[in-house]
Amino acid sequence: MKPLAPSPTGLTSAPTRPKSASPGSSAVQRRNSTSSQKNGKDDSGVPGRVRVAVRLRPRNTEELAADADFGDCVELLPELKRLKLRKNNWDCETYQFDEVLTETASQKRVYEVVAKPVVESVLEGYNGTVMAYGQTGTGKTFTLGRLGEEDCANRGIMVRALEDILADISFEHDAVTVSYLQLYMESVQDLLTPERDNIAIVEDPKTGDVSLPGATLVELRDQKSFVELLQTGEANRFAANTKLNTESSRSHAILLVNVKRSAKNKQERDFASHSENGNGVHVSKGHRAPTIRKSKLLIVDLAGSERVDKSGSEGHQLEEAKAINLSLTALGKCINALAENSPHIPIRDSKLTRLLRDSFGGTARTSLIITIGPSPRHRGETASTILFGQRAMRVENMVKLKEEFDYKSLCRRLEAELDKLIAENERQAQAILDGEEDMQRKLEEASICVAEAESKFAAASEVSSC
Repeated sequence: MKPLAPSPTGLTSAPTRPKSASPGSSAVQRRNSTSSQKNGKDDSGVPGRVRVAVRLRPRNTEELAADADFGDCVELLPELKRLKLRKNNWDCETYQFDEVLTETASQKRVYEVVAKPVVESVLEGYNGTVMAYGQTGTGKTFTLGRLGEEDCANRGIMVRALEDILADISFEHDAVTVSYLQLYMESVQDLLTPERDNIAIVEDPKTGDVSLPGATLVELRDQKSFVELLQTGEANRFAANTKLNTESSRSHAILLVNVKRSAKNKQERDFASHSENGNGVHVSKGHRAPTIRKSKLLIVDLAGSERVDKSGSEGHQLEEAKAINLSLTALGKCINALAENSPHIPIRDSKLTRLLRDSFGGTARTSLIITIGPSPRHRGETASTILFGQRAMRVENMVKLKEEFDYKSLCRRLEAELDKLIAENERQAQAILDGEEDMQRKLEEASICVAEAESKFAAASEVSSC
């Protein structure tokens, strides 16, 4: 593949992909369009290209010793958002990305340019995905999953994203739940409850949404509980010592964050209008169906691609490496098909691609960070990673707002109001009955008094006539 030519503005201009290029995504669009028409709302999506950033890892101790006489195979031009990959001392290829992050880039800057725009979209009601891809040992887990217990400046994207989400929501009206999973040897396993393995992937036939009903779902209230959750998950994640990385992840880690927000102050719908029916009775006004926004954030720490002759994997580690490379190959095929407007997207070739069907060619706002190393010994793997990112930049999603009317909440409120009206009606009926009984009693007493008065008057008349 030829490098993408830089545009005059310094950003790569990605070709517009027709809406019909992905059968899966267009099917979702049709379903969502039908659903929105039923709700009386326009849910037309907005095109959004997958944004790709590249991050360079500094040389490690081994590379400093072994490659001391060789220059880096990568040269970064962050001010132009370009990267040069050297073939030799006199020839190189130039690539354009949305962001180019040097080896000195802070974790905060990485979060702000890669993940924060996606997190803000999730808080507004859009689905979002943040994913890291690259050779093993290039810093994907450091970028995404670093907890920053010893140094808060080292906190990764997962921790910072939940900090922003929890700070922005109201626990009185909103809710945040998380699941933490790993895809290991083509089996979806729960990192919070390890005994739950081989979790089924369920696709909604109406909306096309992918869910994992068998996964543990934890409601969050504070940042401390989330950090403890990540610690539990990382302790259960499969890792191994290889020649390329002392703690090489042997599984793809997936953090799923579900955000449910009330949007009743932004948009409401009249349920009943002020009018008169045929009997002249006024229909009450002000019953409105509150609007809720349901969105999800996927943060995916992919296991690193590796060459067996370099990683030294053997035995069970070799089988793990095969499974990792097969799933990454399947993901690459899907992205190639989407980038080339292929009529067939092999989404079902792997469980990884099924889980990420909304992230590439779907309705999510997606940001990809590719991590690379500077060593010329791994130039082939670095070139492969760069080309993966270049192809991903050509994929367009149809970003859509996930908003619906909360008729269940309205129903509960109306039922409560109805119960109050019934009780008030009973009280008024009883008051009327008590009033009628009191009036009847007083009437009877008055009748007795009248009768007594008439008797006395008659007796007095007889005495006077005598």
